[in-house]
Amino acid sequence: MVLRIDDEVTRVVALVGRDPARAHRHATRLLAEQADPRIHSIALRALGLAQHEMGDPAAAQRSLLRAVTIARRSGARALAAQAHVTRLGLLARRGGGRGLDLRLDRAARPDPSARALALLNRGVAACQQGLFSDALDSFDAAARHMRSWPDGRLLSGLLSNRGLALMHAGRLSAAADDLEQALALTREHGLDYLGGLVLHNLGCVEVVRGDVGAAMNRFAAASPLLPGSRLGALALDRANALVAAGLFRDAATLIRRAAASCETEHRDSEFAVRRLLEAKVHLNMGDRDTAVERARRVREAFPPHSSWAGIARQVEWAARFAPSRRIGTPHAPRPGPTGRTGLRSQTQPADAVRTEAPAVSGPRPDTHGDGPVLSEAPPPEWPRDLPATADAGRALALRIATTPLGGDPAPGPFHAAALRALAEDRREVARQVLERGLSREAGPPLGCGHVELVAHARPAGHELAGLGARISLEDGDAATALEFLEWRPASSPDSRCHDTGWAALLDRYRSAHDQATAGDVSARRELGRLSLRLGLARWHAACAARPLASPWASGTLVARLAGELGSRAFVRYAEDGRGPVAITLVAGRVRAHRLPDSPDRADAVAKLLHAARLGVVTPSTAADALTEARAALVQRLLVDPIGDAIGGRPLVVVPPPEAHALPWGVLPGLRGLPVSVVPSARTWLACRSRPAPSPPGRPLIVAGPGLAGAEDEIRALSRLLPGATVLSGAAATADAVLRELGAADIAHLGAHGMVPMDAPMRSGLLLNGGPLFAYDMERPARLPWLTVLSSCGLGQSVSSPTGVPLGLVSTVLARGGRTVIASMLPVRDRGAGRSMAALYAALLAGTPPAQAVADHLSEAGFVCFGAG
Repeated sequence: MVLRIDDEVTRVVALVGRDPARAHRHATRLLAEQADPRIHSIALRALGLAQHEMGDPAAAQRSLLRAVTIARRSGARALAAQAHVTRLGLLARRGGGRGLDLRLDRAARPDPSARALALLNRGVAACQQGLFSDALDSFDAAARHMRSWPDGRLLSGLLSNRGLALMHAGRLSAAADDLEQALALTREHGLDYLGGLVLHNLGCVEVVRGDVGAAMNRFAAASPLLPGSRLGALALDRANALVAAGLFRDAATLIRRAAASCETEHRDSEFAVRRLLEAKVHLNMGDRDTAVERARRVREAFPPHSSWAGIARQVEWAARFAPSRRIGTPHAPRPGPTGRTGLRSQTQPADAVRTEAPAVSGPRPDTHGDGPVLSEAPPPEWPRDLPATADAGRALALRIATTPLGGDPAPGPFHAAALRALAEDRREVARQVLERGLSREAGPPLGCGHVELVAHARPAGHELAGLGARISLEDGDAATALEFLEWRPASSPDSRCHDTGWAALLDRYRSAHDQATAGDVSARRELGRLSLRLGLARWHAACAARPLASPWASGTLVARLAGELGSRAFVRYAEDGRGPVAITLVAGRVRAHRLPDSPDRADAVAKLLHAARLGVVTPSTAADALTEARAALVQRLLVDPIGDAIGGRPLVVVPPPEAHALPWGVLPGLRGLPVSVVPSARTWLACRSRPAPSPPGRPLIVAGPGLAGAEDEIRALSRLLPGATVLSGAAATADAVLRELGAADIAHLGAHGMVPMDAPMRSGLLLNGGPLFAYDMERPARLPWLTVLSSCGLGQSVSSPTGVPLGLVSTVLARGGRTVIASMLPVRDRGAGRSMAALYAALLAGTPPAQAVADHLSEAGFVCFGAG
């Protein structure tokens, strides 16, 4: 067979863009079947490109060197130039060495097409070094050469790379245009592999735009088109999206997976992205030293004017103001397995749940020198007049830490104006500007439908709202401070998840969890793999396109709240520049109360929980006395300073993060007092707006496996609630419960409970065949107005970076439930039935839920959540 040289050059190079493995096979066949040395040179060039894309750069260099040698010996100067340029270009992408630009220019002189390839490779090499302005110059020059080419297949690669450089240069619309044009060309010519690269780059643009849901869908579409050697870079950009969404633990897991696939650390863009993402994750989790060390490694590896070095300097500066505690980690100790079948907590081996969402701390890195040396002022990338005061610096630091790589970490016009006004001590102006900025939302909408993703949306905006609250409190304006504190992203209660793939993945995780509980070691390993898949699958297309509801409506909350509270008292805990405060709203009056500035407040709550749990597990007079003493201490820290303001009224409380697991009813000053715990005042108002049916419709009663007391409990409740649907034994499966929840007005769920603090949305009830997770509560069309969780510890939650608590209870309330009753402590199996019967008798007699809990369950650690 006679092959035309020009046609074969285009064909085999384009074949690499379609499928590198197929190109490898085709090149190998040509080498075996064809004798023409020119065809051998073309085949070796294609073989080298395929080897490079498949992750074998050393073999690629050997193949390309042979291609150059054979072409020169045969007198094919153009082919030799093309192979030589390809070889030098791949070297340049991996750091290369001095003089490569000149060598590329000399190699390209014999052939016009080689000159275009040389410019393209120089642009890609500049991108690897973070020199995006230089890269655009090279890409534009290459485009001028390529416009005269009749075949558009090679142009798609140029447009893909130029689109990424435009994104890093901040020209998002132009970047999207180039990438969409490149995607159309890859589809026209069947270049599947190159199409995967373009989709990957389009996902990066979506991240910088702020639409993480769209980005995740682009990444998912790219994944099956890319070889294994490219999946590490894809994982890093997925991690970049998760950092932007505030999902730092999931991002850390992806970064570790990507790092495991990297054998060496070339000083290229992948190295920069990985180390900078590690720095941002550690920065967000309060590990400033490690963040500085990672950023410094990037800064020292790239030229000072490189974008990578500039981002590294920003991260180093931000570390000065980063919070010292770990964001999103629990303040209370993890409730471990009790090992007693008489308690309604998980009794499986601890290892079965420790595979879920491991902590990100990891080993301490090596450090160099005498520790971080941080600049007092913001990096020169920002306007010089932005302040470096503690409050303003903290707001800027969080914005840096959550801005995706390739985005602009500088504050937007509203926020910059507020920070300038604060620096000039024009506090009222700063507050007004922050209000206007937040009313337009702090950044573009983050498309998502899941409660967890909404809770992580725009943590930098949350920090700016906190700054507004601190200014207001210092100025004595508690009402405006409360308005600022209530700023948060919100989702609609009707945001039901319809994605069947997500449901199937939850079912697989549920089955593996059930097998791991039974001691299956392989299932425990499968849990780790499925955990990562769950983290990414939350961005499925069925939910990703839903915009968030507006989180801010200035000046409207306090009046609405005062009108709805009636005789109740409202309290929200917060911080200002001088320490902890409690803001109360009683009889239309908003006041701020200074709390004891005790650094041991979280420790006091944790010690109370320990003593109270001990009293349930091993009852004794000594345990009761210890609980009393520790409850009195928490009372002094949290309740006594507001005692005169609340005056024995029914209480609606938004706890501080360290008290998300506090059983409020055990505090001496609150015993017998109706207490409703809520994530926010807005949540309480939303719950109040959901009317309780009168009379209530069909009740649902569930008893999980392994609890003899739960069986007695449901028999007693069945007599109180005639017509109830009862699920127990083999019938009490997650699928059956989810099906019945949509038709019930009251749900009583008694089962072993589990609360993995590193993965609060996988809190749940152990049922036959596997747990019912908090995630599952997003699937029914509706949820009951009252849900009672007769299980150990399921009232506990974990604070997200935006302050929104996450767990089973918060999910039920976010999805439309009016009231949830759940315990913060272990629940004794044999003792729960009588108390539950008394609770329902009171509810049926018309007693409000919060009062019924105070009368019958609060001493056992139960709390009323939502509209009590």
